[in-house]
Amino acid sequence: MNGVTSVVFGSTKAALMALIAVAAAGTADVGEFLATRTAMFTDAPGRAAGSVVGLALWATLLAVTTARFTRGERPGARSATLGLAGLVAVGNVGLAAVHLKAGVGGFRPVVGGVLGILALILALVSRDRGVGPLKPSL
Repeated sequence: MNGVTSVVFGSTKAALMALIAVAAAGTADVGEFLATRTAMFTDAPGRAAGSVVGLALWATLLAVTTARFTRGERPGARSATLGLAGLVAVGNVGLAAVHLKAGVGGFRPVVGGVLGILALILALVSRDRGVGPLKPSL
């Protein structure tokens, strides 16, 4: 067993499960948005590129969080989770603010903003609580 891997316990594990659900919802939301608006790639390529970046961030957050949950803590995993969640939160809250100010977009950008904030909160909660490295059993 690798000495740098640590065990995920209690509230950390619950927070990771919730973060997986939030990241999956964010990924699905942006994926559905892109899939149903293919004309955006020719009509508004900058907007489409921003949405593709958002999809990539949500999907990467989902992958990193799932890896933490299934394989335990690895070096840099907590920092990556927190950084990705921060980017997702800032991007989605900013997007919601722009849409609200312009009076467009309806409910969808607000949901994205809420998901982004939840992702950041859960990433903060999911930080390992100082559980030490795995010890081989004798």
